Amino acid sequence: MKHWLLVICGILAGCSSVPSDMVPVGDMLDTAPRSSSELRHPEWGYVTTPYVPSTKRVVNRPTASSESTQGITSLEMFLSRNNIAYESVRGEHLMIRLKEQMHFQTGSAQLSPQSQGWLRSLGHYLAGRTDVDVVIDGHADNTGDANFNDNLSEYRAKEVEKQLLATNLPKQRIFSRGFGEHMPQCTNATSTGKACNRRVELTLIVGQ
Repeated sequence: MKHWLLVICGILAGCSSVPSDMVPVGDMLDTAPRSSSELRHPEWGYVTTPYVPSTKRVVNRPTASSESTQGITSLEMFLSRNNIAYESVRGEHLMIRLKEQMHFQTGSAQLSPQSQGWLRSLGHYLAGRTDVDVVIDGHADNTGDANFNDNLSEYRAKEVEKQLLATNLPKQRIFSRGFGEHMPQCTNATSTGKACNRRVELTLIVGQ
């Protein structure tokens, strides 16, 4: 799934005229953007709509599309059964953005036992799937030096990655990155807002 843009470029005529900064080099998620406008996949995270599984009856051999729908439905059922809140995001790929986030103490990358518990459950489930990639986004508040917060957000993302790898989820299906203090979710003017910003978010990218 990471290299879909390369495939499209190979199909579309005139691909050689595409600006060089739009052609991915190496890992698609090797560098964390500082803002939404710098995302390498600009369609990610812009249009949010509830995902409604198809109710069309299939009487023939299941197609790739129907198998994908079944996989998405299974994932949503797992999340609902484990009380993990989520939203579906439409784009080039269907994404499941988890509303359940992991929060941290100031200057710390240590996960709470509660976060470790539901992460283990999620990891064991995803280890049995071959069509879901996981993007881990680490964040920090603005306490201290910006460079320190850049590193801290990466440490937090890596700690979550470590928990998922322990469930035998393949490393090549996990992408982690840190945003530092650059994309706050809440205000940094209050202690409550800072606590909100010390977080890690998970997005599941489902193969079509």
